[in-house]
Amino acid sequence: MPQLPELSERDIHQWIDDRSCQRGEKYYRNGHILNPRVQDRVLKAECVGSMVQPYRVEITLADEGIASGYCSCPVGGGGHCKHAAALLFAWVHEPHSFISKETIDDMLQHLERDELVSLIHKMLAHAPEMEGLLELQILSGAEGTTPVVSAETIRRQAERALYSGGDDWQSGYTVASNLTEVVAVGDEYAAKDDWRNAVTVYATVARSVLDNYEMVHDEEGEVLWPVGECIAGLGRALTAVTDPVRREDVLKELFYLYHWDVDYGGIGVNDEIPGILREATLAERELVAGWARAAMSTSGSWGKRSYGRFILGLIPEQLDDETFLHICRESALLTDLVERLLKLERVEEAVAATKQANDYELLRLADIFIAHQRDALAQQLILERASTSKDTRLTHWLKEYAKSHDDPETTLSLAEELFWEFPRLELYQELRELTEPVGRWTALRETILRRLSREGNSTLLIQIYLAEGDVGSALQTLQKSAHQPPRHFGQSLSLSVARAAESDYPYEAIDLYLQAATTLIAQRGRGNYAAATPHLQRVREIYRKLGEEPAWQRLIANLRVEYRNLPACRDEFDKAGL
Repeated sequence: MPQLPELSERDIHQWIDDRSCQRGEKYYRNGHILNPRVQDRVLKAECVGSMVQPYRVEITLADEGIASGYCSCPVGGGGHCKHAAALLFAWVHEPHSFISKETIDDMLQHLERDELVSLIHKMLAHAPEMEGLLELQILSGAEGTTPVVSAETIRRQAERALYSGGDDWQSGYTVASNLTEVVAVGDEYAAKDDWRNAVTVYATVARSVLDNYEMVHDEEGEVLWPVGECIAGLGRALTAVTDPVRREDVLKELFYLYHWDVDYGGIGVNDEIPGILREATLAERELVAGWARAAMSTSGSWGKRSYGRFILGLIPEQLDDETFLHICRESALLTDLVERLLKLERVEEAVAATKQANDYELLRLADIFIAHQRDALAQQLILERASTSKDTRLTHWLKEYAKSHDDPETTLSLAEELFWEFPRLELYQELRELTEPVGRWTALRETILRRLSREGNSTLLIQIYLAEGDVGSALQTLQKSAHQPPRHFGQSLSLSVARAAESDYPYEAIDLYLQAATTLIAQRGRGNYAAATPHLQRVREIYRKLGEEPAWQRLIANLRVEYRNLPACRDEFDKAGL
């Protein structure tokens, strides 16, 4: 056995977080580590955890310390769990309890062929699911042979992997791991320069996953990771294969995967495919573009746009202006269409196309007009749409346009319109910035405050007063609306007033903090009791600053009496030192 590095508890804490270390040490102390052993540089054991079946734990050591780890528990993939910690504590404190064993390779070398065959039969009888692993090994082919792999065999292996995950939360990761083993067969063929079989594996695995995707639980997209590996493998095949027929087979498979993703609604499966295909020959790219045009003719609006972008990026050097514009119109790629039309000085066509856009697209297209020094046309297009649309983004665009073109009157008018559409503090402050330099703010402010008061918008009034440092008016407004809590903000706004009032209106601040605390306590529950204590601590601090500690003592004594039947509440008071 090689010389192993000495480990300390500090090494364990550097490898595993403190909480897992604490729990792992407890597992070790309680004898949860079973059958500890060391094989070469690998520590192994089983650890009794929360499941009936013990978890398998491994830690690999290197000269400098811990190199890697693994545990079969749900969070043990990197060996940073409490079970791995228990194994390491056992090694640090009781290394003599670890039995030294030969490595798997060394043990197998002692067996004859018949013994190995017998062993494999016994292992398959014990774990029938391992038969798939045996088939995968055989598929790789013996050294020096190049058997033609059956796509049907690969499909069965892929589908077996797809349904291997079960129903638990990590089933997607299990499926992905098992699929990766099948993909690895393709990688082995590729390493032998056997691209015919490699392509068969990559294409079959990818198709199997996508054809059965609706049947698999894939919460985080992990089942699609092996598909990405297959796409990368097909890309390498396109680089390596020279036979035109086999290259076309690769192109067909890549386009099938692209087509599936478009039909599915675009979940990112095909993101790398356009870049791969741009490395194909011009004739091959034109072939694929033809397939895309055929698919586009039967697609919905999303598919038409996807295929349109795909074609424009695939064969840009083959597209004259009219062909480019035709594809843009056919696939409703308004941004590319308008950009090219303006570049060609075909302004009337650009305007006509822009008028077909929805409000969101129109805003983006207007910026393109401005980039081509067509500012007046951009403004005209937005003005026409704003007269019939309720989308305030159009009004905001017009306001910013007026501001950038030094038109203060229009800017102010539009800013007021936006404010009254959705009254907010930041829009109020913008109006102030626009009017204060020209001496018009005082009158406008009075108009705004009167209207907000008339409409009962106490929330914004209070925010305005607080922002302007007028705590007295904020308190007055809050008190007037006490029977009808300020909309949207409620208690948090009252607390903002309380914090602002502590210096100049301390007793009013005390009342607001008490109201917040008693409201929480009335809702019951330890969490609410705990949330109430900071408000009472503020009350205590205000009384202290006023030099009225006896008043605080009377108050807290009365509260303790009032809540004497709420032991959890009194406990939270004690924790907070009240």
